[in-house]
This record gives sequence, C-alpha cells and structure tokens, in this order.
Amino acid sequence: MIRWMMLALEAIYGDNIGIFSEKAGLRSFEIHVHCEIPDIVSVSAELFQGDDDDDLKSRFFNTFSVQHLPPISLTCLMPLSYPSHHPPYFTLRVEWLDSVKISSLCHMLDSIWAQQPEQEIVYEWVQWLQSYALSHVGSHDGIIIRQSDMIINPLDVRAVGKIVSAEAVVQCLISYNEEQCHESFLNGLHDCMICFSEHPGVDFIKLPCLHYYCWRCMETYSRMHVKEGTVMKLLCPDDKCQGVIPPNLLKRLLGHADFERWERLILERTLDSMVDVTYCPRCETACLEDEEKYAQCSKCFFSFCTLCRERRHIGDRCMTPEEKLLSLQDREKVRASSGGKVSKGIDLFNELVSIKEALRDAVPCPHCRIAISRVSGCNHMRCRNCGKGFCYDCGKPLDNHRIEQCRLDQEQKSVRQAGVVKQIQKEVKSQRFRNYPCPSCHQENPKVGNNNHIFCWACQVHYCALCRKVVRKSSEHYGPRGCKQHTVDTQEPPERRMTNLIQKFRDVLW
Repeated sequence: MIRWMMLALEAIYGDNIGIFSEKAGLRSFEIHVHCEIPDIVSVSAELFQGDDDDDLKSRFFNTFSVQHLPPISLTCLMPLSYPSHHPPYFTLRVEWLDSVKISSLCHMLDSIWAQQPEQEIVYEWVQWLQSYALSHVGSHDGIIIRQSDMIINPLDVRAVGKIVSAEAVVQCLISYNEEQCHESFLNGLHDCMICFSEHPGVDFIKLPCLHYYCWRCMETYSRMHVKEGTVMKLLCPDDKCQGVIPPNLLKRLLGHADFERWERLILERTLDSMVDVTYCPRCETACLEDEEKYAQCSKCFFSFCTLCRERRHIGDRCMTPEEKLLSLQDREKVRASSGGKVSKGIDLFNELVSIKEALRDAVPCPHCRIAISRVSGCNHMRCRNCGKGFCYDCGKPLDNHRIEQCRLDQEQKSVRQAGVVKQIQKEVKSQRFRNYPCPSCHQENPKVGNNNHIFCWACQVHYCALCRKVVRKSSEHYGPRGCKQHTVDTQEPPERRMTNLIQKFRDVLW
C-alpha cells in the first residue's frame, strides 16, 4: 500500500519530491511546497545599524518586493500503520517564517488529519500549504521579518529551523527570487525591442540595467560600433537608459579580434579625453604633459613641445601653425628651385594645410580640447569624445551657461574680428609693394628669408634682389666685389607681419 502511494506522489510532484532510502521497512520523503502568491509580495525586514556591543544601535526597516518565495520543506516518515491508524510523522522547515508561525502550520496539519482520519492525507497537506499557508500566518499581504523572531525557541518540535540573522534571511529571499525570475525568463517567450521579433528567453541577453535584447541584434549592434570606431556609444540600446555593457559580455559578442580592437579604441578615447595626455610625434606613444607644456616619450625618450610638436625649445617662442606653414612653403620653394627631390616635408606641409582647413570652422571642446565642427542645429553641442556639453558660440561648458551673456560676448567679438579683418586686408594690399619684381618678366616675388637670390616662378630666371640683375652664376655675382647674398631688410618681413596679424586674429576669435 505504502509503495503504491509513494509511486503516486513521485508521479504527481516530480522534481519537487525527494524519496529517501528505506530503513527498517519505513519509507520517508521530502516535498518542496511552493506557496501560491500574488504578482508580488512585500517584505519588510527589521535591521539594526551599529556594533554588536553597542546598546544604542539604530533600528530601521528594509522593504523590498519579491515574486517568488523559497519553498516550504515538508519531510514525512510513513509508519506501517498509515493510514488506517496513524498519520505520517512530519517536520516543517520554512526559511522566511519564525518558529511561532511554523508551529502554527504544524498544528493546522494536525487539524486536517483529525478532520479526515484514516485517509491518505499527504496530498491534502501539500494542497493546503500551497493555497492557504500565507494567509494562515497573516503574510498574504506582506512578510515581516524581525530580528528577535529568528532566535525564539520552537514551540513545536516539528518546526525545524536554525538560528539565523534577519540579514541572512533577507539575502536568502533576494537570491532565490533572482534565480527564479531568471529561470522564468529563460522558459518564456519575449519580444526583442530592436528587431521586434519573438524569441525564447534562452536566445536573449539581459544587461545589468535589466533591459534585454536578442543575441543576434546585440551582436550586430556591438560589431557595428566597433567597426565604425564609436565605442563610447556602445551602451544599452535604450535611448533613456545609457547603461554600460560589461566587458565579459562584450567579449562573447565580439569575438577575440573585435574585442581587442574595442579595448584599443577605449584606451585611445580615454587618453584623448585627458587634457594632460599627448602623443609623441615620432612613435605616437601616449605621454604626460607637464605644466610648461613639455613632454618626454617613455619609449623613444624624445623630449618635445606639446604645442608645436617640435624639439624642446626652452626660452624660445613656440611657432604657431601659420608660421610653420610659411616656413614649409619657403623650404618647398628653395627645394623646387634647386631641382631637389620631394621629401617628407611635402607630406607634413599637406597635413598642416588640411588641419588648418578642417579647423577653420571648428570649436575645441572645453573639456578634452577635441576640435568639433557644427553641421546644423543649435549652439548646444555634445562632444563625441568625452560626452560633455558646451556652447558652440563661446566654447564654454553648459554648466551655469547664460545665453544672454553669450550673445553679448559674440557681438563684441564680431566687432573685434571686423577690425582685425580690415587690418589684414590693408596689410595684404600693401604687401605687394614689398616684393621684388623680376627684371625679365616683371613678376613680383618675395625673398626667402634673408636670401637675396630670388627665383622667378613665372619665367624661370634667377635674379638679385639688390641690383635687380639676372644672376648667371651665383659664385661670380655674390662675393667680396659683388652684391651680398644675405642681407636683413630694414622693415619687418611681410611673412612675419602677416603671421602676427593672423595670430592676433586667432586670439580675437577664441
């Protein structure tokens, strides 16, 4: 009889029942009973803050909600006289109830046996615990866990429990609820908010922000950002969330090669957002800038100026980009006149020209100094490198930014810019009279530095800036009895004057 009853219980409860080995002809088993609860159950735990020896510990309540409760463990030993004369010997163990309430459940199981004597009672016990256990102990609307309840001696010996703290009970409830919620999620069907397709839970990725998307969409989304280099935007796809995707999850999504590229790009973007980090002009190694705007590479030990990226020049004025462009132009003219081959200087010259054109309408970010150009929209910009906002008009951060004051500053800046532009136009008109006309075709050409030997690009003739004569042989024309090949003009060179005006214009502009 008992054997057939055990087979029936095993068929009904499946994985929720554990049958122990038979001893002295007696059968025993344990059933995990899951209580029926509403959508959520509120849990309030009475906790204390302070040391154990402190008599003035402060009390506070931690309230949270759960969707799943740990099961009630019902352990039964079936006597040989069951069910004709005696009920099963049983014990109850509930991790989230105190001993008084567990004892009350034990007495209720005795009452059910008394109402149905000589009947198979185990199934009735399990059904009642599932449906009415919470309401019987007054926990249907919420569970209250008190510190003192955890150490009360059991009123009924069948109420099994160990002395635990309220903190341990709270942790047990939270951990079990998270495990069951994850299990329910894996077994269900859900809609991906990227492709709007329905997939089983095992095909989804749940982010720490609790948003979830299907594996295929997240893989495509991650690889797209890494391929385009926008790794700082590789966040939760939800626009209002911006939660971070853990690196261990990205490694599974991207694969080995793309994950290495992601790590490298993240490092570069992080270094670019640091104001005191620059790169070595020789080997492109990241270096730290000191207070004097100098840095030394830790790889090739090159000491350079972080403003002009040339060799360290203590005591000398740093060259501006415009001065560097003029110097390179002079070098290229001399190289072309002498018939020399094109070297790396042309590449550097073209690069500087491109940078100058790109920065013509750009505004540096006040946080990371990355140049940003506005295509359309308002003046409130957001840097793609550091993610911080600033005003495109005045270049100041958006914190405590006043639009009215910004407009007044821009009007004053426009007036100053107009004055400088007029001065530059006047200088450009007067500059043509400081050139030296060619004696052959009368094309005006400037001197290269202090060199009086001028090459006319129009008629390909060499001539002297002092005597205005054609130079056949440089060694015969210049010498002790001839003209001096190098002389300093009494007036400021036009290149220098133009450079100073351009620098002044930049100061007004920024």
